[in-house]
Amino acid sequence: MRIAHLSDLHLSPDHFPERTDAFYEILHKCRAMKTDHIVITGDITNQAKPKEFAHARSILKEFGLLDPEKLTVTIGNHDIFGGPYFAEDVLAFPGCCRRTDYDAKVKEFYAAFRESFGGSKYLAGATIFPFVKIVQHVVFVGLNSVARWNTVKNPLGSNGEVDRQQFHQLKEVLTSGMTEGKTVIVLVHHHFSKTASAAAAGNLERLWHAIESGTMKLWKKKRLISLFKRTSVGNVLHGHMHHHEEYVRKGVRFLNAGGTMFADPKGERFFHLLNVRGDHMECTDVRVTKRGRDQRAAVGI
Repeated sequence: MRIAHLSDLHLSPDHFPERTDAFYEILHKCRAMKTDHIVITGDITNQAKPKEFAHARSILKEFGLLDPEKLTVTIGNHDIFGGPYFAEDVLAFPGCCRRTDYDAKVKEFYAAFRESFGGSKYLAGATIFPFVKIVQHVVFVGLNSVARWNTVKNPLGSNGEVDRQQFHQLKEVLTSGMTEGKTVIVLVHHHFSKTASAAAAGNLERLWHAIESGTMKLWKKKRLISLFKRTSVGNVLHGHMHHHEEYVRKGVRFLNAGGTMFADPKGERFFHLLNVRGDHMECTDVRVTKRGRDQRAAVGI
């Protein structure tokens, strides 16, 4: 089974039409590489606006991907709270997050990509997450890692947390018989890596590092990693941080596809191509194209 892992598309037809072009380019490449399945780990939209959800849905429909056998998605913070366009917008943004109807946005996300959830086993009822979907010999476990707004713990809507209810349901899934003999892949938006040190950076970079460290974290990530290790989850796919990487924590492999839409310092963008054979999964980095960085997306949250 060949799986393309994408993330952080931040589609916005009004403000960033070049991202739509890039998404078409990526999907054409996936088609040419004969991928069986596409996974998108959140931040499909930029501002969680109805027009953006409709836009993303129309592209996926055009490629025949609104099918649970071909597509699996999970939700990101931009799909609920949106985000500020520039650094100067940050101060006014907490008020926007506070006014957001969190549960309504989760339902809107589900409605936009509802076909991809077909056949899933829901353990959380109306909250949708976590969900479990079995495609061939692969078990996709989707989580909602977007923390609810909080004036202290999540003022910009970009921090993450898998709440107590989800965690217990996730534990139930991973210790049940439904995953036996299959490859389990956990899908979540937020990252498990540590933010890079900014000790040698300039004043502006150190300031941004401080903001990033406090507003782009996943709370209680250690208990999730411990659960993954105990239940033999070998692979976790995510995004959130806008770069492409693979890393290991406590024997668990994490794949970040946050650089799908955002170029690295060399101007290159990548996504992951996963080849699953039995209980073994190989990962290849697929270069999309070489292009300049999106200077308008100065704020990564």
